[in-house]
Amino acid sequence: MKIETKKDYTFEKLYNFRDIGGVQIDDGRWMKAGVLYRSDDISRLSKTDLVLLQEIGLKLICDLRTVNERKSKMYQIPQNWGTGFKHIPIFHDSQDLSHREFFRLLIGKSKELNFEEMIHEFYQCMVNERKAEIKEVITSIANNENVPALIHCTGGKDRTGFLSALIQMYLGVPYETVIDQYLRSNVLVGPRMKKVERFIRVMSMYRISSDRIKPLLIVNIDYLDNAVKSILNQYNSVETYLIKGCGIDESSLLNLKKMMIE
Repeated sequence: MKIETKKDYTFEKLYNFRDIGGVQIDDGRWMKAGVLYRSDDISRLSKTDLVLLQEIGLKLICDLRTVNERKSKMYQIPQNWGTGFKHIPIFHDSQDLSHREFFRLLIGKSKELNFEEMIHEFYQCMVNERKAEIKEVITSIANNENVPALIHCTGGKDRTGFLSALIQMYLGVPYETVIDQYLRSNVLVGPRMKKVERFIRVMSMYRISSDRIKPLLIVNIDYLDNAVKSILNQYNSVETYLIKGCGIDESSLLNLKKMMIE
């Protein structure tokens, strides 16, 4: 049996950086480690973190954050790294808010906001309304010249978690393993999410309780389950969804398999 060779990376300012590969698929083979990574926001990297990230040798970074998220926390990768960059925003139309707009929403609609419902709607939006963005991300990383690659958003848990799960499921990773990988974000970004919770409570002038905020701060098996069920109900398989729903060329998907399966 092949031994997993995935390497764990410890950053000073990143909480949710990890290898998507290094896991076994249904037929006993393995997803290769060192090809595709996922992460939270990389704008806060320390000098030590930058050295470590450079050692990984990334060829492409896909930033899934919104325009406003990116504006508030910009970053630039040194040109001498030779790393390509793509900004591919994935969001619900109502979610690309500036801090001022978010503050007004929290104050003006504090009693009406249902964050759990918002998150479920966001996942359905990713499934049904962000197919072009999913195509761009997967087509980009399916190019041999673009790996090792990194996919990231702000927390690295919902947008990045959903894309990571899609890729793993397409490649044949058992769903139990996909769920385990998806839920691991709760452990990795938990401490950081406590700060986000405090920020939201202050912004709402304490009109919104911690319990009501919780759906924004965690990943829940129901979020991913409902999104996957929506895909399977419409397309019967993740592969068909990627080909017919998102319009990804079969040749790109086959190349992704060649690149990512031992």
